Amino acid sequence: MFKSATVKLTFWYVLLAVALCLAYSVVVYHLSTEELSEALNHQYHSYTDNDHGRYNIPLPEPYIHEHGAHLLKGLVWFNVVVVAGSCIAGYFLARQTLRPIEHAHQAQVRFTAEASHELRTPLAAIRADTEVALMEKGLTTKTKHTLEGNLRDIERLEQLTANLLDIARYQNGSQIKLAVLDFDELIRQAIKQLAHKAEQKHIKFKAAITPVQVMGEQRVLEQLVIIILDNAIKYSHEKTTVTISLNTDDTHAVLIIKDKGVGIPTSDLPHIFEHFYRSQNTDAISHTSGYGLGLPLAQEIIKAHNGQITIESHEKRGTTATITLPLA
Repeated sequence: MFKSATVKLTFWYVLLAVALCLAYSVVVYHLSTEELSEALNHQYHSYTDNDHGRYNIPLPEPYIHEHGAHLLKGLVWFNVVVVAGSCIAGYFLARQTLRPIEHAHQAQVRFTAEASHELRTPLAAIRADTEVALMEKGLTTKTKHTLEGNLRDIERLEQLTANLLDIARYQNGSQIKLAVLDFDELIRQAIKQLAHKAEQKHIKFKAAITPVQVMGEQRVLEQLVIIILDNAIKYSHEKTTVTISLNTDDTHAVLIIKDKGVGIPTSDLPHIFEHFYRSQNTDAISHTSGYGLGLPLAQEIIKAHNGQITIESHEKRGTTATITLPLA
């Protein structure tokens, strides 16, 4: 992330230096040739006006053109030196500018990873105690409902810590283990895992899946597909259809998941990959829950696999997620 930011910032530094240098060169060239032309023409006319024409004084234009050519050559070399120097200086300045931001970002990632890791142990203990308490006989209905609610909240917190750990792992540049995968079979497995959740809302899957092989990590790519499918189910209206298509172009596998749900407002679309950001209309589906980490995690997974993810949405009409991954 910071390497690309350094390159972009260097580009803008160089572009600014080139613009200033070109402006300076144009002004110098224009003033020099104009002043020389005016001076030589003045001398020429003063001689010819004083009856010195018999001396066959040459016209000044060839000298003006010769001087302009030499000046232009010098200015070209000057611009080349400035561009080369600005590239080196711009890169150095960009690194110096971004270094404090990079350090702060790394500290934030480390804190996220360490805090999430430390939370896993107490959450596991609380979960175990709650499950044991639920198995006791003689619990009142109110107590049982309270414990079941606590268990659901613990599961949500466990998912939150797992997502934070995964995001931190990718942002730290952790390498994934690439292998040739049957992407079509992986998608079918993800559909099976979420079939029960879809049935609860009477949502049907309409799949058109072509056999495709990609390079990736099995667990991670399965997690990616589940995130997108889960969102499609979560924000779809009841008794609707989620359409899934998988095909290829010349170099990439293209997975398209389309739902007929609440959609995302246009003002929210630029922020959907931000951590903990949730769209304004999530309350339209009363039973949805989440922390706004699904799509940021999906984006990190896609980056790790050198792919792309795009989201197109229209409020009250549905959302289309398009995932592209390099073919094996």
